[in-house]
Amino acid sequence: MTDLFREVEEDLRREQFSKLWEKYGIFVIGAAVAIVLVVAAIVGWRAWSHSSSVEASARYDELVASLQEDVPPEEAAAAFDKFAAETGGGYETLARLQQADRLLEAGERDAALAVYEEVANGASLGLVRGMATIKAGLIVVDTASYDDMKARMASVMSEESPWHGNALELLALVAMREGAWTEADGYVKRIIANPASPSGLRDRAHVIQALAAPHLPQPAAPADTATEGSAAEEAGTETSPEIQQTPAAEPPAETE
Repeated sequence: MTDLFREVEEDLRREQFSKLWEKYGIFVIGAAVAIVLVVAAIVGWRAWSHSSSVEASARYDELVASLQEDVPPEEAAAAFDKFAAETGGGYETLARLQQADRLLEAGERDAALAVYEEVANGASLGLVRGMATIKAGLIVVDTASYDDMKARMASVMSEESPWHGNALELLALVAMREGAWTEADGYVKRIIANPASPSGLRDRAHVIQALAAPHLPQPAAPADTATEGSAAEEAGTETSPEIQQTPAAEPPAETE
């Protein structure tokens, strides 16, 4: 009897499964196919991405090598611009930085600044964004206002940023140009106090500190020292007449 019940139960399960399959089987197959397609797409995209990266790397190296010898900076900038427009990802960013460097070399400061700012605002890698920010700041260090430079350097002012010291230096230079000597001194002191500051950056900070020193507020003399000095002056003034009025000693009388 138990076996009979088991067989009936199994028949009911098979019948129920058949009904469910008739109703939902197409969706199960569709989901399975979708999973296979997604996996295939991911694998294919990775293979294509790797292939594209290798190709872009080879093209970039070839372009850099071809622009090493006696190529006018304007032509080099145009070549890197064309490469960047045809490429994506990291090599596009590298080409943009090269383009800006060549524009600056050609004396086209405004055009170079625009490209650096584009990279600073759009690069995916924070390290590259920071470098572009500093390079843009170097272009405007002679013309930017103190407030403008502070706004430009805001993204790299964190102490965790590898460009933190360079940002402090630019701020110190602009503050010094505008006569904000105390602020300039404060920036370079932070550079000097940071053990991670490169030696060249630290040396320049010491130079700025020396230039700012004569313009800093001088500490007032201690009150006790000033009082003692005044008392000594008064004592000297009172005793000097007595010294002048003291008669000269007469020679001893001659004895016969």
